[in-house]
Amino acid sequence: MPIYEYQCDKCKKQFEVLTMSMSEKPNAVCPKCKSKKTRKLMSKVGKGKYGSLGSGGSGNASSSSSSGCSSCSSSNCSSCGH
Repeated sequence: MPIYEYQCDKCKKQFEVLTMSMSEKPNAVCPKCKSKKTRKLMSKVGKGKYGSLGSGGSGNASSSSSSGCSSCSSSNCSSCGH
């Protein structure tokens, strides 16, 4: 289920909209002033309860350095978190 971030053009409130599928058009109505004049924001990489969602974070993945490991060939390794 994708979560989209929006900002209201009228009151500047930032809010999130959860959709049930990628094909569903989000209902981006401001929860504060009920305006439909909203704009989609670029999502930031967040920090959840398991640590950073970005590379080089301090999550639960076992890592010895922040630059990757010798067994990784990409920047998004599922075995070590790099």
